[in-house]
Amino acid sequence: MDHTSRPAGLGRVPGMRRVAAVAAVAVLTLVGAACGGDSEGPADTDSTAASSPLGPRQVASGTPIKIGTLSDGQTPAFDNTIQIDAAKAVTKFLNEYRNGIGGHPIELVTCETQGDPGKASDCANQLIQADVAMAVFGEVANIAQVWKPLHDAKIPVFTYATTDSSALEDRDSTFVMANQVAGLADVPIGVAKENGLKKVTAIVIDVPVATDFYETTGKEIFADAGIELKLVKVPPGTADMSPQMAGIAAGGPTEVHIIGNDSFCIAAFNGLRAVNFTGPISILSHCTTESARKAIGSGLEGVTLGATLVIGDDANQDLKQWATIAETYGDDIDLSNGMGPTVYMTMMALHSALEGITGDLTPEALVAKIKAAPSMPVPAGGGLIFRCNGKARPLMPAVCIRDTLLTSLDENGEPTLPYRVTGDSPIED
Repeated sequence: MDHTSRPAGLGRVPGMRRVAAVAAVAVLTLVGAACGGDSEGPADTDSTAASSPLGPRQVASGTPIKIGTLSDGQTPAFDNTIQIDAAKAVTKFLNEYRNGIGGHPIELVTCETQGDPGKASDCANQLIQADVAMAVFGEVANIAQVWKPLHDAKIPVFTYATTDSSALEDRDSTFVMANQVAGLADVPIGVAKENGLKKVTAIVIDVPVATDFYETTGKEIFADAGIELKLVKVPPGTADMSPQMAGIAAGGPTEVHIIGNDSFCIAAFNGLRAVNFTGPISILSHCTTESARKAIGSGLEGVTLGATLVIGDDANQDLKQWATIAETYGDDIDLSNGMGPTVYMTMMALHSALEGITGDLTPEALVAKIKAAPSMPVPAGGGLIFRCNGKARPLMPAVCIRDTLLTSLDENGEPTLPYRVTGDSPIED
């Protein structure tokens, strides 16, 4: 059952690598989370492949459990309505093929924030009033306005990514599937060091969800690494970034890290090209959407991509499953939109963590089961593991993943296979 509420190219630089950090970060809310490509989904080659990714039917028939989900939906700056569509499709799949949660069918309660802080608070309150047992969602721009009311109401939150410090530091009932540090800090720091640089300039779309990390936790991480951090905030919709880029080019040697949606990335690359910037650049996956790849062109060739999902690996069984779910239960879901797989990954990870739960499905019981779950594969994670016991990132106990994936982009801006896991360290008991 579903209750929906909508509240009133730079050229190649010799000797330098460009690194694309597909960070598992909350800024992904703005634009989608994965290297898009223009595939319509993996092609099946045998007579049973069309249905086999779903597995055997296990229909949930118990008392429904209400689970809330949120999305920014359609906003003046971006369109993330696919998040709700994906959540509905995955919910139907879980209810028909994965026995719901502990045999209880999921009753999805949805709400769209439209990217507005006030409406984000309204959405949180609507989930509280609906008496949901838990909230699960990809990302929302105004996470603080969503998270705090839910947390105060003791409703656990399971999300793909966030940069909100309060949520990341919560040990009680918040679970975050993406290792934001990898894309926001670890990768640009690594690129800077590889190139003998002591400075990273982060060109960031000026919205709180994107800038908060660099103005709080990020400053300490860069300082501890011996790297100077310069934050350049650019308003959404800025078409000509030449003035900002001129300041960067004149400011001495630096690595540049770009965080924003695809149009933001295109403008940033155009601005950097206009001022003849020749330093190393790292980007989020939004710079590799189809439109961005066409506009940026060969400037993406040779980049290293840090990721949480093996987007582009058509042989991956989880991505095949997602494509089949979208085609079976979705209403014209765009499989080239990377936001869909992040919702799939998050909801499937939650389901895995709750596998075998019995008894009353209270918020307290759900939290206890998630925290007690062992290390498990990240859905479509290409070898990444997750464990939500607070020890993956001790300074951010809500984070459930420690490592990240790396690959290189080809001349078309597509990932080259296979992805490789960095770190590959177990999460302690």
